[in-house]
Amino acid sequence: MRTLYVPVILSSMILAALATQAMAQDVDHQTTPTVTTGANGDTIGSGETSTDKTDLPPGVIWQPTLESPGLVTGFTLGELYTDNLRLASDNQSKENGWITVVKPFVKAAYSGRRFSGVLDAALTGYLYANHGNDNQLAQHLDAHGTLAMVQEHLFLDGAATYRRAIINHERPAGSGTFFLSNNRANVGTAMLSPYWVQGLGRVGTMTLRYTRGWVTYNRNGIPGVSDNPLAGVPDIRTYGLDFSIVSPMDQTWGWGLSYAGNRIKSDKGLSLHFAKAKAKLSRELGMHGRVLVEGGKENHYYPDGHVDTLGATFWAVGYTWNNPRNTFRLTGGHRFYGRSGEFYWRHEASRLTTHVEYMERPTDLNQQLMESYTGVGLYFTDIGVGIPSLLEHRVYLMKRASASADYLMPNGRLSLTLFNEVRDYFLRDTGHETISDAHLSWRVDLGPLTALTPTLGWRRYRFADSQINYTRYVQLSAVHEFSPVNSISLRLRHESRSTNAAAAYGLGYKANVIFLSWTHLFQGG
Repeated sequence: MRTLYVPVILSSMILAALATQAMAQDVDHQTTPTVTTGANGDTIGSGETSTDKTDLPPGVIWQPTLESPGLVTGFTLGELYTDNLRLASDNQSKENGWITVVKPFVKAAYSGRRFSGVLDAALTGYLYANHGNDNQLAQHLDAHGTLAMVQEHLFLDGAATYRRAIINHERPAGSGTFFLSNNRANVGTAMLSPYWVQGLGRVGTMTLRYTRGWVTYNRNGIPGVSDNPLAGVPDIRTYGLDFSIVSPMDQTWGWGLSYAGNRIKSDKGLSLHFAKAKAKLSRELGMHGRVLVEGGKENHYYPDGHVDTLGATFWAVGYTWNNPRNTFRLTGGHRFYGRSGEFYWRHEASRLTTHVEYMERPTDLNQQLMESYTGVGLYFTDIGVGIPSLLEHRVYLMKRASASADYLMPNGRLSLTLFNEVRDYFLRDTGHETISDAHLSWRVDLGPLTALTPTLGWRRYRFADSQINYTRYVQLSAVHEFSPVNSISLRLRHESRSTNAAAAYGLGYKANVIFLSWTHLFQGG
């Protein structure tokens, strides 16, 4: 039986800690990640959020952060129409429907001398005009907090998430949680992580961390025609141990030793292990540059499913360069699967911000879920395609490339995001998956209180069984702000998907959505 007690208990702990105001040392050793609403269109018409409190665009809700703590509460009330409620294909009869959407939300951040945390929570109810028995309740939770238990030394991290995920990407899903496609699950994650920080003088700083995590799947609040759509998707538990010694910063020579290990166990007996031990040496080169050499041992994953723990040697050389506007890192070397490299570059100018990144590493679905939702380890690109089907539980080599450009115009903002990920499965004769995604949006400010945003998107998903899905979408959003606490928005969206699969479940679809909503803030930024 699938339960929700872990996310619920942990989120309650974090909410209770937000009210605690004990006097102690400021927490300087760990920065909790900013939690914002994802931009993947998972709830059409939910509005945007921004971590910048000053000069917000019309209709954008401010998300408090640790650097700018505060509280924002409110609700969105709207009416939604779609002409393809069940995502039927072109050769099937389509069903239209009206849906009333009610969404209360709270966004908060607190930064005290002993505790700091960020919260983003919402409930979204979908009330169907002709399908009262199919009414849905979608829950969204992102919470992360850090408690200083011993001043400057012992800390406790906690995190909890709860959100919708697509069960099988090969089947129709749509960009909104309101479709009656029977292809979504609730995914809850929770993490508790005590860690010790110890200064070692001229040697550097030592950190020892233990992480205990949970991932649970259920379909509470999601109507469907199948009795058991989550068959074969087990809940999992994770156990992680991280150790590092890092030399003091701003020295000519730098060094570091680290070990990162994580074991994943499912409630059906499946066990996966990730481990890596590394030594690093670097030297300052010029005012902003630094060369580095690193190497060590890591797990070796074989085509027959065998895993040799810390059985492979790896090495890499690289160069980093940083100044007030640029952050650059390039490494190349050899790992158990062959040649390897990573690249990162971020440039911030007065109007243009660009970001280009390439990374590769062995991972699996649950590893990505824990790392992305809790901010520990791998950075997760939240564009709605970053994880494979929940039915997939094999280790793969992730090769991920992403690029983004954000240009601030005199009367608006132009944003472009590109994404490509290849997943090579280590098991023999398994094949690989490839995901490509492009997203272009242009916000045009029609005065200080009104904005118009056209959006274009394209996505290609190639599966290991050679099925290929093409998804295209175009959206036009208009928002008008009547006052700092009241705004109205209208969104028109067309989405279509084509596929080369012959199976009935693989057929494509077309859907149009109209969503008119009103958002009211009880407390604004």
